[in-house]
Amino acid sequence: MKKYLLEMLTPERTFFKGEVDSVVVKAVDGETEILADHVPVVIGLVPDVIKLRTDDETKLCSNGEGFVMVDKEKVFIMCQTFEWPEEIEYDRVNRAIEEHTERMKEALDSADYRVSKMTIARAMARLKLIEIRERIKK
Repeated sequence: MKKYLLEMLTPERTFFKGEVDSVVVKAVDGETEILADHVPVVIGLVPDVIKLRTDDETKLCSNGEGFVMVDKEKVFIMCQTFEWPEEIEYDRVNRAIEEHTERMKEALDSADYRVSKMTIARAMARLKLIEIRERIKK
């Protein structure tokens, strides 16, 4: 399978940079797989699990909101957050869900509500990644 260069960036760091066969992301309108020679496009992303595929392995990470930009040379994924499974603290994720569920109920304006809703979405993506990792281990 033909490879291409993928760069995954947050505002703070380069999360991943390397050659891949494909990447599977959760777009606003559904799951999308990007292969080499994909038509140039910008795709909005929702928090979920990203699959990076190479010849010999599949890597999984969670992502926050962001976008994918495909050009002729490479693919960029830019998100607020990315995390490998080993970086996720299960208890912290559950606390965030509980805390922001309460904040949504008490939100004074739509901005507070949206922030809590996005925080919960990111936390749910992290939990999904943990669950996938546990199934693979079995």
